[in-house]
Amino acid sequence: LHKDRVYLVNDNEEKSYLIALDKKTGEEIWKTSRDEKSNWSNPYIWENKLRTEIIVPGSGRTRSYDLDGKELWSFKGMSSITIATPYTHDGLLYISSGYVGDSKRPLYAIRPGAKGDISVTSKETSNDFIAWSNWKAAPYNPSTLLYRDQIYVLLDRGYLSTLNPKTGTTIYGKQRLPGSTGFTASPWAYHGKIFCFNEDGGTNVCEAGKSFKLLHTNQLAEDDMGMATPAIAGKNLLIRTSARIYCIRK
Repeated sequence: LHKDRVYLVNDNEEKSYLIALDKKTGEEIWKTSRDEKSNWSNPYIWENKLRTEIIVPGSGRTRSYDLDGKELWSFKGMSSITIATPYTHDGLLYISSGYVGDSKRPLYAIRPGAKGDISVTSKETSNDFIAWSNWKAAPYNPSTLLYRDQIYVLLDRGYLSTLNPKTGTTIYGKQRLPGSTGFTASPWAYHGKIFCFNEDGGTNVCEAGKSFKLLHTNQLAEDDMGMATPAIAGKNLLIRTSARIYCIRK
């Protein structure tokens, strides 16, 4: 939802498209065909210093559109399935794509103002509009988290690492979260702490910073399976599991 329009991406195996609808009536304003097949990432509205763009990560390629559905730029080099949601910080757009079955699991930082095909070659990690790329950095299900000038990468199999958001270089490498199984939910941050919620209903709490430090682990009931990313609403933390919905507050 952006201003008076709802933008919907329907990437499927037959006829993919991006559509703009009137938020009050549901009437179609425009519809743009897409080449990409089934995918799970959400579109993102990027309001940068030059223009407003609709960012749509896809299977194999990310595309940017203007608010009338015209393609502005694109690049190849995504994994075959993309789930993570893009986000922006300090003028850069961050896009990750980490399907576990692919050899490339890239994370990109994009500068505004691009046009046409901005793909990097196999021998490059950057160009005029791709500030940096890291071909092995991205998780599959969780989105990455940028907090206090560090990108926190939570891998599905229970490893946490951090990167410099301006350069893509490693701050600390993969650190195993003890007692954890799989991770589908994205991490979140609060008061200098990083929270990682695993599929068994446990939350690993780590100290934010340039070195890894596990503070403690919180465990929900034995029959709680957790795959949804918790939501923060005011002073409340909402956690949905297979068995319950929790509201936690200080």
